Amino acid sequence: MIRRWTILLSLLLILAACAPLGGTHKVTLIADDETREVTTEALTVRDLLAEASITLDDDDRVTPAEPTLVKDGMTVRVIRVETRIETEEQEIAYDRRTVHDASIPVGESQLLEAGITGVQELTYRVKLEDGVEVDRRLVQQHTLRQPRTEVIMVGAQQEQRPASITGTIAFIADHNAWLMQGTSLYQQRLTHEGDLDGRVFSLSPDATHLLFSRAPTETEESDILNTVWVRDTTKASAEAVRLDIDSILWASWEPKCEVSHTGSKCRIAYTNGTLVDGNPGWRAENDLWIARPRPSTGELFSRREILKPARAGNYSWWGSTYAWAPDGQRLAYASADEVGIIRVYDGRREPLFRFSPYRTRAAWVWTPTVAWSPESAFIVTTVHGPTPTGGASEDSPVFDVWTASADGTITAELSSEAGMWAAPTFAPETGAIAFGRARTPYASQTSGYDLHVMDRDGSDRQLIFPTDEEMGLEYPGIAWNPDGDQIVAVYQENLYLIGVPDGDVHQLTAGGGVTTVRWQPGTWNSGD
Repeated sequence: MIRRWTILLSLLLILAACAPLGGTHKVTLIADDETREVTTEALTVRDLLAEASITLDDDDRVTPAEPTLVKDGMTVRVIRVETRIETEEQEIAYDRRTVHDASIPVGESQLLEAGITGVQELTYRVKLEDGVEVDRRLVQQHTLRQPRTEVIMVGAQQEQRPASITGTIAFIADHNAWLMQGTSLYQQRLTHEGDLDGRVFSLSPDATHLLFSRAPTETEESDILNTVWVRDTTKASAEAVRLDIDSILWASWEPKCEVSHTGSKCRIAYTNGTLVDGNPGWRAENDLWIARPRPSTGELFSRREILKPARAGNYSWWGSTYAWAPDGQRLAYASADEVGIIRVYDGRREPLFRFSPYRTRAAWVWTPTVAWSPESAFIVTTVHGPTPTGGASEDSPVFDVWTASADGTITAELSSEAGMWAAPTFAPETGAIAFGRARTPYASQTSGYDLHVMDRDGSDRQLIFPTDEEMGLEYPGIAWNPDGDQIVAVYQENLYLIGVPDGDVHQLTAGGGVTTVRWQPGTWNSGD
């Protein structure tokens, strides 16, 4: 009998628990900028909102959640969430360019062309809660009017005075190869066809041979990107010899080697490309080879494949940049989203940095440069940094200068927001670092750059070129001299010699058209 009553009582309790809650509750309801004290018999918050004729959009939020049971004294708040697109126009500062003219007295200047401020349209996705902005993200950036550079003509007689040169400087001017040695007055043109494409341009460490690439002529094969040549620089009348490779995206001499005509003492590394339809007209194979060239015949010996062709990844079609370690045992590589090291003897990759690729929205891909310290212990490069606005990582305008030890145990940021074309590089002897810093860091693709030097730990940073009144460098195309106390820079299509750290400047060329420069410790003899 007792057991029967116990079961009956349990059933009654279960039925009571399942029965709807009755009674009224006093609740505070906050919605649409109005606070109301309401008395309700609603069971849940959802029922309360329906009773008050309050509807929710997909983005709106309510606290507590809609399934919550209504209790006496509860506060229910409806948060109206709105997402909208806003655009605004922003000025783009124009750059300044100085043109040096020997017809104008030193110290005087003339305005050749007035600068015009550019305009860009910025599109943001804005989130508001109850009319208050809580998040803003940049989703698109579009240039409405390009800035026009202000051009000032200044006197330049003293800037073109002769300057002494240690080692050998090689440079491309008007698509021809040139050498400079001893003094800036003595320059030798090595090619005359005006067909260098600039992909390959490497002066051997002993300065006796120049490796370069040419655009194919109309009579050559129609399915190649370029041809590769080597030229003996020790003889003024020497003819360039074509190597038996073509369609090369990058090639460079091994450091600290001496080139011989038999090709037994010096290696080159190179990577291939393939001609394709559409922009940009080629595709990287992402392979890597080592070989020993014979300059007298163009033959390649001991050819060895370090990396097999690979085409995986959204940006692999553009390829990578490379740099030999001074000890010749490794190469540093840089792709659109990664920087690391490749061992020459077995091709093993050792990534040091990974980052989001930069979305250019065009038929080109940003890849950083990479350079080695003199003792082959560290590399320095540019890394695509996180976005400061909370938007998509691929749209971040931030590019920072970083260094890393070759074994990956040490990484350090040396200069933040330097710009995509910072191109940091170590001095051969001192290990100091030269790099470009964008004058407009968040628009570094088109910004002018200032040339800075700093210690390898990022300390003692100094601006050495150009002055604030002059136009910035378009791209920090620079090379250190063998002693690490001078830099030659491409500036306004001419070469300028800059003392480090005093900043003493000498203009080395005046003909214009200069795009690329290399500097090696070896010397050459122009005689036969």
